[in-house]
Amino acid sequence: MPKSRGKSEIKGGKGREIARAPADPTGLDLKHWITALSAVPTSAVTEDQIRHWVEGPLRRFFPFQRFLGGYGRLSGGRIRMRNLVTSGHEAAFIASLEEAFDLSARGCFAWWVQNRAAFILDPADPPPFATAHEIEEATRYSLGVTAAHGVIDPFANTGTYLSFSGIEADDPARIRTSLNLIAPVHHALFLATEQVERSPIDLAKLTDRQRQLVELALMGLPDKTIANRLGISENTVGNHFRGIYERLGITKRSQLIAALK
Repeated sequence: MPKSRGKSEIKGGKGREIARAPADPTGLDLKHWITALSAVPTSAVTEDQIRHWVEGPLRRFFPFQRFLGGYGRLSGGRIRMRNLVTSGHEAAFIASLEEAFDLSARGCFAWWVQNRAAFILDPADPPPFATAHEIEEATRYSLGVTAAHGVIDPFANTGTYLSFSGIEADDPARIRTSLNLIAPVHHALFLATEQVERSPIDLAKLTDRQRQLVELALMGLPDKTIANRLGISENTVGNHFRGIYERLGITKRSQLIAALK
């Protein structure tokens, strides 16, 4: 019997075997990825431009049904979202999202923050770190399988998070590789929007305790409530805030809140 030829070979002239370039082992459609990159909006990027890019060129590279991308700040174990871009999600789901939440409330998000790696949430076979709330949420809003990733800036305590729902989960390795390509591009786009220009307030100048007080102040809590939550006196809370104002070069709480909202 004639010797069979592998897929990596084709027959050339006069019976010669000519090697064919191997396919991308990751299974990615790099042609569509290159096309998506060439269509990335530049200059003064808007949220609408990000959404248009996601729904068009990016979807052809990474098929999905629903998208959510956000830019926010992490401090004291609490996430505060500063802006959000969504596509395909029903209004009830968007309305249910918290502007600020504790990491302990969302196990998938907490796992991502700790590991800085893409994850996949299949409500029919959830990862061990998923909370009951996250699984119930995926079922209630018919999200299907969700894959998520992002980029964290450890110096500014900010980051970009993105999730794609309603995806095919037949090749987890390809999904994670795709998100490793997509995440930094999304992060650059969010940083380029007018809505997420860097705040003149640099929280990196503060101690962990001071950043914790700032987060509580952003929740609109008065000194007495903050004192009760932290187990310290109201006078100590006032001293902390005076130290915060001095380090940040401001004089009152309204300036702090206005700069960080």
